Amino acid sequence: MSTARHDETKLRALIADDEPRARQFLEKLLGEHEGIEVVGAAKGGAEALGLIERLKPDVAFLDIHMPDLSGLEVARHLRGEDAPIVVFVTAYDRYAVEAFEVAALDYVLKPLKRERLAETVRRVMAEAAGGRPAARARALKSALDSPALKGQLPPLKRLPVRHRREVKLLDLEQVPLIFSRDRLVLARAEGREYLVDYTLQELESRLPEGQFVRVHRGALVNVDAIESYGGEEGVLVLKLSDGTRVEASERRAAEVRRRLR
Repeated sequence: MSTARHDETKLRALIADDEPRARQFLEKLLGEHEGIEVVGAAKGGAEALGLIERLKPDVAFLDIHMPDLSGLEVARHLRGEDAPIVVFVTAYDRYAVEAFEVAALDYVLKPLKRERLAETVRRVMAEAAGGRPAARARALKSALDSPALKGQLPPLKRLPVRHRREVKLLDLEQVPLIFSRDRLVLARAEGREYLVDYTLQELESRLPEGQFVRVHRGALVNVDAIESYGGEEGVLVLKLSDGTRVEASERRAAEVRRRLR
């Protein structure tokens, strides 16, 4: 990756791929285009989010399959005026290409071909020239929230949360409680609360089956974090490993009891 002084006349590109040869080959192909400068390369999704926050690239080339956060997850966490144009790179063509096209994005299939990447670069430069970063970010979120994509996202192995100006990955064992408050979704872990970019409904379908249980409309509890439970007739109160007490709703109590047997 070039460490030379950045040329402000070029679009700044970031690459994220867990395969070193794939990163190097994509950087080599992009280097053949005068209007593109690669300013960073990440080995995974979490690193990509940190570099995007720090380097503010104009375009991010994201591999869909990465071990910590997929390219789809990375794109889902991008927001605001600084959100880069996103190009998905994948070895598979089953990831709802129609949704990407609706959002004026592009995707490139592996193995990469010069001619196809040249077309992508032209589309990226045309999109960048048109401006509208906020509209682009809204279109991206709309595409990633489409029903066509939601069924294809894999279970979360770790929970992405907001920590200062970065995205932090929490091991699920660290998280006893995820809850909503004032229209925000928060995860309790490590003695503090972190902002989560998912709804509780989304998390129910994305968290590993059986690990969390919905105890009422506004809370998911980690089953392994429940130390004890009890209460008067018709009331179920859970005591969690961090000392938190959570009351299950009457409608959810029977399911919670079943999961605790």
